[in-house]
Amino acid sequence: MIDQPALRNCVLAVIQSLRMRTSRLTDAVTQGSGFTPLQACILLLLAGGAPEITIGDIVQQTGIGQANASVLCKKLETDGYLIRTRSEKDRRMVLLTLTEKGQEMAARYLETMDRMFAYLEDIPQETLDTLAKGIRAAETVLDYLYEKSPIVAKPQEES
Repeated sequence: MIDQPALRNCVLAVIQSLRMRTSRLTDAVTQGSGFTPLQACILLLLAGGAPEITIGDIVQQTGIGQANASVLCKKLETDGYLIRTRSEKDRRMVLLTLTEKGQEMAARYLETMDRMFAYLEDIPQETLDTLAKGIRAAETVLDYLYEKSPIVAKPQEES
């Protein structure tokens, strides 16, 4: 039998710990760039994603709200980092693509992250494999809870 209070407390502690640590890392990557971590995340999603990415895709992949994603993308567009165009297939759909300026900024973030991740070479591969397996298991369990729990308010699907 699962000790639910102990598991709940463990999950909450890990989530808080991961939020704090990932926030420190993303703040370090964006430091001095004038970008928020979420803006940098959007640039990186566009740099490494499919050729056609929508605000709905950003919402789904980052977990931020539709309105927040729209505001962030509008700011990135105004500042010349991305362009928004209507899809030829479905005029209701707005596609996002990086400008050359956006590609250059995303490349700088990737270079910074590569320098940071180079330090992982000091950690045994077995430890990294265990970490990856644990992260995938945590994602599976948290997704299961999200999908199955009737008390979790689900966001409305984008039309």
